[in-house]
Amino acid sequence: MKNRWSALAVIFIAFLQFPLNWFSVVPAFGGIVNDMKLSFTQVGVIAGTFIAGYGIAHIPAGWFAERFGMRAGMIFGVVVQTLGAAMSGWAPSYDLLLVGRLLCGIGGAVTMGSAVGLTAAWFRGKELATANGIIQGVGFTIAAAAGLYGWGLVVEAFGWRQALLIGAGVGVASLLFLLAFFPTPPKAGEDVVEGHHLDKDSLRRIFGNRQLWIMGIALLGAYGSYFSAANLLGSYAQERLKVAPSAGEAIGAILFFGGIFGGVIGGWLTDRVFGRLPTFLIACFAEGAMFFLIPHLNLVGLQIAAAVVGVGLIVAFVPWVSLPGEADSGLHLSDVPTAIGLMLSIVAIGGALIPPLFTKIATEWGFDAAWRFQGVITVACALLALSARTRPVARSGLAGTPG
Repeated sequence: MKNRWSALAVIFIAFLQFPLNWFSVVPAFGGIVNDMKLSFTQVGVIAGTFIAGYGIAHIPAGWFAERFGMRAGMIFGVVVQTLGAAMSGWAPSYDLLLVGRLLCGIGGAVTMGSAVGLTAAWFRGKELATANGIIQGVGFTIAAAAGLYGWGLVVEAFGWRQALLIGAGVGVASLLFLLAFFPTPPKAGEDVVEGHHLDKDSLRRIFGNRQLWIMGIALLGAYGSYFSAANLLGSYAQERLKVAPSAGEAIGAILFFGGIFGGVIGGWLTDRVFGRLPTFLIACFAEGAMFFLIPHLNLVGLQIAAAVVGVGLIVAFVPWVSLPGEADSGLHLSDVPTAIGLMLSIVAIGGALIPPLFTKIATEWGFDAAWRFQGVITVACALLALSARTRPVARSGLAGTPG
């Protein structure tokens, strides 16, 4: 394979099973509750177990890809997540269902890191943000939507167990496709497939790279605030504006599907218009501004705010996730999976802490104060990106850019 866009198509298709098997469990919750006689809290644990596996595996997943190569990393990630999806559908008990969801999360983390690394190996120095926008924005949102919304039809037609097993079947098909058409990177990027790069020097380059730490914290506010808005903006509209539940649900859908447009816009702005840092800052400031405006908006205004928040987070995420793969990051291509694992581990703090802080502030001081809190933390964290500085690396760290 010599054309980078053909390689991206393979990565895109193989990546889709990751968000699909993440979110396809949500339409199955009703059947799971009825069959296993679970409480609402236990359902929350099912969702949280995937997040736990995904979160704790980010950095180890990167180490795996460095040690054994991105080919092994991508394949291993798909295999583990597929096994987890199959176990989730088969599980005769609640405990085994949790094991299945944990495996799904771990496999998803390995898939994510290797996908970002392979994309960098093909696109470093040429339209990397555009490529990441297609995978992380468009691909992730489409597959997640298929799981979250479309898989309800599968559950209705076949039952929740069969629906999850069909998701595992998608994983098997992805694995076979990946084995047949694996996009081995060209020239200098080819050695990332073989591995054997995990050593003291690589750990020093990654964990001693201040850009990664700063940019991880810089997105923390926007990332965590996005999840608060995704979960609560629709409910807020119902309570504050007394709109119908369907209108509240529509606001959540608008925010969610903004990721498709955010991936395209983020790649274009980063590669063609503003560059990495300005695009990141503009997107975070736009998201933060919406949080300040939300207390003053009517239904149409909230719909617009939801779109801006949904698009804005992904527009910011695209240059952010591209940072480790860029030539000025100070990293080798083989470092990328662990580097993005470090950054994702940092922003996960925002995803874990900001939503409960939002609800606590809303309970004690009202929704207006809670939305302002999110505006402040989104903008304040983003401003830290101004202190990040890039530095050049030797050309030996570059991948070829054919096609």
